[in-house]
Amino acid sequence: MIYITRKEQFSASHLLANAELTAEENLELFGKCNNLHGHNYYLEVTVCGTPDTKSGYVMDLKYLKDIITEEIIGKVDHRFLNEIEMFRNVIPTTENMAMVFWKILSDRVQTGNAQLYSVKIYETEKNFVLYKGGL
Repeated sequence: MIYITRKEQFSASHLLANAELTAEENLELFGKCNNLHGHNYYLEVTVCGTPDTKSGYVMDLKYLKDIITEEIIGKVDHRFLNEIEMFRNVIPTTENMAMVFWKILSDRVQTGNAQLYSVKIYETEKNFVLYKGGL
């Protein structure tokens, strides 16, 4: 099995709040993240598989880049995540972002010889989430 990864960057803002809680409960639960703020995120999408016999690629990284740009970056870059359709009724924590991105990407990157292995999102230089599908 070979693993290939494409890394992309996007900037977005969000605030963390649970609609079922009061303002006071949200402030207690999420602290300063309950206020509008933003991050310069890094997204790493890893695909695994066996190299194609004709090309030698697990997947053409240009093709993977195009999928990530179309399905994720083009929809989240310089946006307020709480207002984006993909996060309707979802608190846009980095954990939830990873699961939403997985769901969006998993079918798109599936080929005869490759599949999605992981979605990794860096919220800061020191904090990241790694999601490998399923629960």
